[in-house]
Formats: sequence, structure tokens, C-alpha cells
Amino acid sequence: MRQAPSSRPTRFARAVLALLVVASSASSLFAVAKKSSPASSPPSGPKLDSNGEPISLRGNTEKTVPIRTHSLYAPYVDSDLQNRWFDFGGSTIINTNKHVRLTQDRPSQAGWLWSRLALAPNSFEVEFEFRVDGKSNNLFGDGMAMWFTKARAGMGPAFGNVDYWDGLGIFFDTYANSRHSYQFPRIYAIMNDGTKSYDVGKDGGDQEIGACSVNFRRTDVTAKARVTYFKGKFLELAIQHKKWDEWTTCFAVEGVEMPSQPFLGFSAVTGDVSDAHDIISITTSNIVYHPPSAGSVRRYALLPAPARVEVEEERLADPESCVQKPPKRRGIPGAGFFAKVFSLLKWVFLIAIVVVGVMAYRGRKATRSAKRF
Repeated sequence: MRQAPSSRPTRFARAVLALLVVASSASSLFAVAKKSSPASSPPSGPKLDSNGEPISLRGNTEKTVPIRTHSLYAPYVDSDLQNRWFDFGGSTIINTNKHVRLTQDRPSQAGWLWSRLALAPNSFEVEFEFRVDGKSNNLFGDGMAMWFTKARAGMGPAFGNVDYWDGLGIFFDTYANSRHSYQFPRIYAIMNDGTKSYDVGKDGGDQEIGACSVNFRRTDVTAKARVTYFKGKFLELAIQHKKWDEWTTCFAVEGVEMPSQPFLGFSAVTGDVSDAHDIISITTSNIVYHPPSAGSVRRYALLPAPARVEVEEERLADPESCVQKPPKRRGIPGAGFFAKVFSLLKWVFLIAIVVVGVMAYRGRKATRSAKRF
């Protein structure tokens, strides 16, 4: 009688199976490491060139789908004197042919305009036309603000909105409450987590994350502001105040992250001095971002102002020539290579298990045949 063959094939199969489990676990680990990204950091401050002027981070941002729920145009209200997507209150008056006037050119007024729904997209661009003007040529104020916050339709000391807001406020300030090294009118942005009070006496000087001094009051052309936001990457504000379609970058800040689904709002206030603060139109859109290459940003930053205008004109004339592919996300160095190696090893071990299984089956079959005889 023949003896049963050794159980080595079975032991070998178990060893190969254990190696397969280890390879699978390691592959999953490297896959997770490859997909993981570093934690978000606080805003890094405005991006400036060697001359101290702001550098645009907007790149070749493309507007895709308009967001009707956060856009506003004349006549602003329906037959019931209401708007489906926006609420207004305080001293706000609507002229259906011209504008939404947040404050008249009178002292001690405060008005607001707020979206009824929160902004759902993580990346968007808001472009709005506005006008700030009044009878006085010397003393005027106080200004208006644009808001992206968790709460809506409140009133308080922060340019007509509540203090201790949670989100982003962009202030169009026309009156200096104290002496500064910079000029007014001034635009500045302040991020708040709901724990800080707006410093009226210092005009938010120690709280701003980006700012510029630009005369947006009583402009020859209708003033426009454009806020471009890409979550976790950058926030940029540009303004048109001299010529049509000539945009000046006010500030661009990296690492800004607003609260999820903020409400969009506008408010204005007057004190002892006054101005009329008007919103003419609001256009909000989803965006797709194609960042400029590092080399192009450096070259653009070194150009004088007239040359920058020429570059912008060429870009607008042929936008496809400037489109840059977004960079690949970085993970642990070599993670992709090791993931591929372990994936290959899994298939090798799987084939080995099949071969060992066939060998074990044939060995058992031969043993049974030998027992019969």
C-alpha cells in the first residue's frame, strides 16, 4: 500500500495566503496615504510681487453654470414688491429702474440685502456692480460691506451687520476713524470665527487678511467688484473703477476657507457723515479653476503695469492658449510605485495559490486511487 503524500502543498498554500493578506493590507495603506492631503492651514497673507503690488491667483478661471439663486438684476422685485431669492430691510429702498439703495445720502442710516438661500458650491465667483456717491466732496461715509457668513439678515455695528460674525466680511470703507499710513477709501477683508469684535476705532486695521487703497467712490464708469473663491486654495478680489473691463487686483490670499454654505449679503451704514450706497446688479457663477504655472506667475509679476494690460488683452482674445492643466495632487513620495508593486504581487500570489491548489487536488486524487489498489 502506498503512503499518503506529504502535506507540504497545504502548508505552502497557507503561507502564500498569509503573504497575500499582508500584500493586500500594505497596498490599501499606500493607497490611503497617496490620496490623503495635508490639513488646511490659516491664510498665508496677500501675495505680492517685488514691487509690493498684489499678484493675481485667479489664473484662467472659467465661469460655468450661473447661480440664479444668488444673482440679482433690475427690476429687482416682482408685482408683490418681493424678490424670490433675496430679502432686504433697514433703510433699503428699491428703484426698479436703477438700483437697490442700501442707504440714502442721509445721516444715521443702515440697510441690508441678503440671499434667502445659502451658497452650496465650494468654489464660486461673485461679480457685482455698485455705486457710492453723495453731495459732499470732502466729508462722506461710512461705507458698505459684502458678507459670506453662516447667519443672515442681522443688524449691528459692523457696517450695518451684526458683530461677532462667523465667516468673511469684505469692507468698502470711505471714512477713516483714526490715522493710518494708508489712504481712504479702502477695501479690506476680515475673517471671523464668531469670537472677535470688529474694531471700529481702528477700521479693522489689525484684523484684515488682505487690503488695498483704491478710490471706488464717484467713478467715471460703473464700479464693479469681483470676488473669486476656491475653497482651501485662495480668495481674490479685483475691482473695475477706471475703465470698462480693466480690472485691478486688490488682494489675493492663499489658504482661505470660508464656512460651508454661507449666505451672501450686502450692508451699508452712515453716521454723522453720509453717502448713498447702491447695488446695481449681482452675478454669481460656479467656476472651474486652471492655475497658472509658477513660471508664468513669476514672469507676469516682473512685467510693468502697461505690459500686464497687454498680456491680459492677449489672454482674453485667445483664452485657450493660456489654459493650464491643474497640477497633480502630491502624496507620500514613492507611494504610487509601491502600490503598483504590491498590486502585482497580489496577482502573482493568487496564481501561486491556484497552482498549489491544483497540485494538492491531484495529490489527494492519487492517494485515493492508491488506497483502492
